[in-house]
Amino acid sequence: MTKLLNNRYQVLDVLGGGGFSTTFLVEDTHMPSRRRCVLKQLKPVSVEPSIQTLVQERFQREAAILETLGDLSDQIPRLYAYFTEANQYYLVQELIAGRTLAEVVQTQGALSEATVLDILQRLLPIIDLIHQRGIIHRDIKPENIILRDQDGKPVLIDFGAVKETLGTVVNAQGEPTSSVVIGTPGFMATEQSRGFPTYASDLYSLGLTAIYLLTGKFPHELEIDPQTSQLRWHQSVLNMSPALATVLDRSINLAARDRYASAPEFLQALRDSTLTVTPVTPPPSPSPSYPPAAPPRSPSPVQSEVPPTDLSATLSREGSEGFTPKKVGILSAIALTSAVLSFVAVQQLWPVMAGWLAGRTDDPSSTPSISSETPSLTPEISPSPSPEVSPSATPEVSPSATPKVLPPPAGQFAAIAYSVPTGAYGYGFRYTSRAAAEQRALQECNQRVPAQDCQALFWFQDACGSLARSPSGAYGWAWDKQIQNAEREALKQCTSYGGTNCQILVNLCSDRLIS
Repeated sequence: MTKLLNNRYQVLDVLGGGGFSTTFLVEDTHMPSRRRCVLKQLKPVSVEPSIQTLVQERFQREAAILETLGDLSDQIPRLYAYFTEANQYYLVQELIAGRTLAEVVQTQGALSEATVLDILQRLLPIIDLIHQRGIIHRDIKPENIILRDQDGKPVLIDFGAVKETLGTVVNAQGEPTSSVVIGTPGFMATEQSRGFPTYASDLYSLGLTAIYLLTGKFPHELEIDPQTSQLRWHQSVLNMSPALATVLDRSINLAARDRYASAPEFLQALRDSTLTVTPVTPPPSPSPSYPPAAPPRSPSPVQSEVPPTDLSATLSREGSEGFTPKKVGILSAIALTSAVLSFVAVQQLWPVMAGWLAGRTDDPSSTPSISSETPSLTPEISPSPSPEVSPSATPEVSPSATPKVLPPPAGQFAAIAYSVPTGAYGYGFRYTSRAAAEQRALQECNQRVPAQDCQALFWFQDACGSLARSPSGAYGWAWDKQIQNAEREALKQCTSYGGTNCQILVNLCSDRLIS
């Protein structure tokens, strides 16, 4: 290419290419610095005029998403421009100076466990960021993660949604749909290969990427357990931490419901695994010289600085030196002070001890609350009124105590579970924890699906969620404080995934079912 693309970008070199696109290194001639950028030339599968308008609209929407994501994090390339020329679609993005994880492994071999942990812990917050906005990357793999030279941070590139947009065609019913499955064989989850990616699909790809970094082998180079169909990779890593192996094994489960439901859950599991990593050098065994009970403490803070001596010998030495009047006075004062303190302590502790001893002999069931025969006890005496006292008996309770009786408690959770192949769903609401809501949603969904392939699709707290599905199998979901917003976004997401005639399956808030 010698001409300027969009009358602005001068092509300097070809960086790579594939079935969908070709990537170029270009120079922005409209910038004083002649900034270098990455330009992606994207080729639509079909150039039929009947769908060109739809493809153009989807391409514009996906470009807007990329622009937003690039502004949110420096670990996602910025989008500088997008345009169309001669039925070709172009994205101009920030050039990330660095090496892909595939290049790193090819040049220096498998990475250490500590390095892989660091990469995962830096990437998962970025994946969570895009998932929170309803976006699935769809093509996480070693070639799409760049370790930036400037600071060593992993940068996530090449989102698959744009490619899927350009795969739009018209099916036999005349409806627009995607003719391609976006993803890379080996790194792509089963549900994604069927055209129904979920957030767990991205986490599956990330788990396999981590295994590649640890072993230096691509998934197709690893053996498969004939009983479970899971990858056998542990033996390919020296001194593998069992805790980390367990975390990664869960992330690459064949069934999406058995994987981590979210990036934060995956991240927390990694952090927990670092607390149980077996150290290279085991710590020394406890010394038998330390008995379970500590020895009596020395009465003098400097006693530990001199060899221990017998008390009688010390007194004998003092006697040999002679007791002066000054020493006698000091000793007398110490003795008197000790007696006074002991007397005060006994006075203060005796009521507590007496009450404790009485409590040991009384029947606890006979005194469940404050006795009505003690009207002299006012609420001001106790800093925290007992919950057994009725409101009528304590009219003087201060306003600061009222939050303890304000109904209802905040923090209600709801969750929706979903079966991608069948479209069955289940839900749970009015739960005090996310786990309980998801468990209820899965239970209800699996009762409707003989194959038991439901997965916890999403959860929310003190908000509302909506799930939409089209007859073609595409689906979308969203949550928001307002159910109208959640419903609108769910339908929009369903449509963006190629669905037509998308319909709402369920509208649900944390405290109630709407429809």
